[in-house]
Amino acid sequence: MRTLFYPRLAWDGIRKNKRMVFPYVLTCICMISMFYTVAYLASPHTTELLPRGRGTTETFMALGCFVMAIFSLIFLFYTNSFLIRRRAAEFGLYNVLGMGKRNLAKIITHESMITSGFSIFFGIAIGIVFSKISEIGLISMLGGTITYTVRVDLFSMVSTVIVFTGIFGIIWISSVIRVGRSTAVSLMKSDKAGEKPPKANWFLGLFGAVILGGAYYIACTLKNPISAIMWFFVAVVMVIVATYLLLIAGSVVLCRILQKNKSYYYKANHFVSVSSMVYRMKRNGAGLASIAIISTMVLVILSSTTCLWFGTQRMITSLYPGDVNFMINFRDSDQLADENINFIKEYIDEINREENVDASVALDIRYLNMFGNADGDTIDFEMSSMDEYSSDIIRSVCVVSLDNYNEQTGSSLSLSDDEAIIFASDCNFNYDTITLKCGDVSDSFRIVKPDTKTFTGADFMKDIVPLIILVVPDFTGVAGDFAECVDADDYSIMDMRWVYSVDIATDGIVSSEYGYAVTEKLRDALEDNFSWMYFLDREEGESEYLSLNGSFLFLGIMLSIIFALAAVLIIYYKQISEGYEDCKRFGVMRKVGMTGKDIKRSINSQLLVVFFIPLVFAGVHLIFAFPIISKLLVLFGLYDATPFMITTIVSFALFALFYTAVYKVTSNVYYNIVSDAK
Repeated sequence: MRTLFYPRLAWDGIRKNKRMVFPYVLTCICMISMFYTVAYLASPHTTELLPRGRGTTETFMALGCFVMAIFSLIFLFYTNSFLIRRRAAEFGLYNVLGMGKRNLAKIITHESMITSGFSIFFGIAIGIVFSKISEIGLISMLGGTITYTVRVDLFSMVSTVIVFTGIFGIIWISSVIRVGRSTAVSLMKSDKAGEKPPKANWFLGLFGAVILGGAYYIACTLKNPISAIMWFFVAVVMVIVATYLLLIAGSVVLCRILQKNKSYYYKANHFVSVSSMVYRMKRNGAGLASIAIISTMVLVILSSTTCLWFGTQRMITSLYPGDVNFMINFRDSDQLADENINFIKEYIDEINREENVDASVALDIRYLNMFGNADGDTIDFEMSSMDEYSSDIIRSVCVVSLDNYNEQTGSSLSLSDDEAIIFASDCNFNYDTITLKCGDVSDSFRIVKPDTKTFTGADFMKDIVPLIILVVPDFTGVAGDFAECVDADDYSIMDMRWVYSVDIATDGIVSSEYGYAVTEKLRDALEDNFSWMYFLDREEGESEYLSLNGSFLFLGIMLSIIFALAAVLIIYYKQISEGYEDCKRFGVMRKVGMTGKDIKRSINSQLLVVFFIPLVFAGVHLIFAFPIISKLLVLFGLYDATPFMITTIVSFALFALFYTAVYKVTSNVYYNIVSDAK
């Protein structure tokens, strides 16, 4: 029977503290099941069922496993620290009654074994069911063949057991050390710690406001995706630091302001709540900041990944105008002349006749693409490498012939030699003239208003840097001038390209095989009169984008669930801890005549003051994060910010409803605790 003594004490401790332990175990189960599910989706046995993008899916799911493991370690460690602090008085009592630190370590060990064993077993069991549901969802999203056979992936199961056994082992060691280093007196008085009201720190509050203002300024003033890459993580760190400083210092200031407002403070439904908040606002502010940061993470992940998924067809349409898209880069601008291009098109038509292929032209455009720095109405291309470009003023300039423009748009516009048409994308060009400059070479044009708002092929020519399309009457002359100055063999600086996209109407033709066949014959026909040649297959590109964005969406949903659970658990434990702390205060107030209705009004007053602050912070963070995230989405080929705006608004609305539901549930838990006060 002696061998069952410590397990019984451990079980009794879990049972008596089920209000705190059960949510922790439930969260562990959810995290374990999510980890197993993502590991299952990353396994080769699952990805071989996908019709496309298997390597992409494996890579992103494996990355998701790593992120989940790190977050689980940090968050479960943080949560368990709260549980140990709440149980410290109990351990202190055991210590006073004669138990040594070794005995307490045995109790903690058995409790850890029970909770971790229970969590791992049920987490994997639920994960097996959820992994099959997730597999069906992922395969259906990517258009694969669905099978309904339930499979248990041994490698994913072993990986899950090893990872979370390690996490629970670290938590156990930390708990044993923490209790072992504490004295019986400190354990017994742990729930009394922090009773002195903190002082309002205006310096930290102002410092946090300055940092947050700086982060918002960075997010709103970045001009292109290159800058966004470099500054995004800097802005994220600044927002996190500023949020903690503002909510830790600002929450104390808020309570002081409410106390000084006598008409507000000296009311039955405000007096107890505000006076009790003052004593724990430093810790309360940190908790609110954590909730605000996690809520922002959920909103950013969910809105951006959803936007990528629903914007997939937009990306494919802009990047793949036709079923097969041929691209030839020439060494000499004369090779972009009508005679040479018409010869190549006739040769392709001849190949189509020989192979009985019915192909229609989707896009036919020739352009000179150069990168330069903008200074007013002048674009300077004299750079030795891309490293010398400034990320804020770099421009991608595509020079197109007037004949090609009229052909693509159906216009009959005419220009004099010193006139040009401009289409600007992701930048403003409000000048009457434009000058292209490279050393001693300089071409200036007077800007003429175009007869169309858009230019066919502009989406295809877009890059991660702001784009200027310049339509000129003498295309070969401009290209020849700058080919002498700019290194035409350095394709990162200068690109003389012809794009010819076709749609195939003949049944049974595999677009990739057709693209390879035509490309090989063109190589032989053109001999050495080009720098490089390749083709883009829309079907293959669509497969890759669907796989990439589908994996992003699925992983985003998983991470959003994990982070949302973390926010819920922090809110729940915050309500429980504050409920127990306020229990005696409300007991005293009940004895002096405070009714249950008054208590409920006081609770609502307290919760409404602080509970929705994180949601407000998350909403403001999301608004200011919108510009920089929009720039980052350009790197994935999503140039239109409208879908992201829609998904952001919808995500925030849904999260606000979820947050309100959590508020209602946890406020009832708080009320039940303080209602038991005698």
